[in-house]
Amino acid sequence: MPYRFDDGEAVPVALRRCAREQLEGALHELTEEVESDPVKAVHEARKSLKKERSLLRLGRATLDRAQRRRENESFRDAGRRLSGARDADVMLQALDAISDRYSGQVPKTSFDAVRERLAAQREAARAALVASESIGLASEELRSALQRTDAWRLRRGGWKAIAPGLSRSYKRGRKAFKRARGGPSTENLHEWRKRCKDLWYHLRLLSSAAPETMEGHAGDAHRLSELLGDDHDLAVLRQAVAALEAEVAVDVGPLFRLIDHRREQLQTQAWLLGERLYAEKPSAFLRRLHRYWKAWRAETKAMLDDKPVELANLTRHPAAA
Repeated sequence: MPYRFDDGEAVPVALRRCAREQLEGALHELTEEVESDPVKAVHEARKSLKKERSLLRLGRATLDRAQRRRENESFRDAGRRLSGARDADVMLQALDAISDRYSGQVPKTSFDAVRERLAAQREAARAALVASESIGLASEELRSALQRTDAWRLRRGGWKAIAPGLSRSYKRGRKAFKRARGGPSTENLHEWRKRCKDLWYHLRLLSSAAPETMEGHAGDAHRLSELLGDDHDLAVLRQAVAALEAEVAVDVGPLFRLIDHRREQLQTQAWLLGERLYAEKPSAFLRRLHRYWKAWRAETKAMLDDKPVELANLTRHPAAA
């Protein structure tokens, strides 16, 4: 099912369902798809784990604090077990993107020399991933987490269950934007990207409340996270090339200049989009989304009252305010 709350679905039910779906998806990748393409399977599993952690942040006001911390640590640790091979793959993709964009501006021999080393690192990382116990251990952790979802103690329903998490997500993103704008270090930009992804996931979860508006807002958050993701990949690539400089018999200075130039372009686009995404004060943002929520829930309730039997088959629980 799509990563969003359904019409008429009570918040605790929606949180638990979405959590189970992401865990089941991650497990499918790590058990059914991993043999055919381990790097792709790991990448898809890690995406599901990021959605899972974001779900915990949205439902922080309703999920028992100790349980939330336990699950967050479990998902974080599982993701870290799987990170090595994907990181090596990303660097190679970033190099190829630079090569395609600036074809002819750097001698092909420079790209080829660096690419050869990065490709060797990628193959070594893939082999290490397959040979290690990381995938099996991560799968075990996720199976246990899937079983625990039935025991989640969800104390609140309705808007009160998600408003604190949504407000915190937007505030943290706005603060991270200002920090990155004032000091665009790799660390600050990466932290801003993580907060953008949280907001993107949260807006997706709530998109049924006002589809046209929310999907557009979510699209901006997604686009911004992609820009910042590309920037971070290039920052990591630059560090990797610097580490390889002594091993390659070519001048990597021109490659550094192209990486820096492309990062400037990406960051300029990110600043402009960030101004739009975080234009509202947190209180205004939350009020607006609350109005969407109330209108959506009222509309769903009216439909249920009008055709209760038919709609009961489509909505598992009555609407929660």
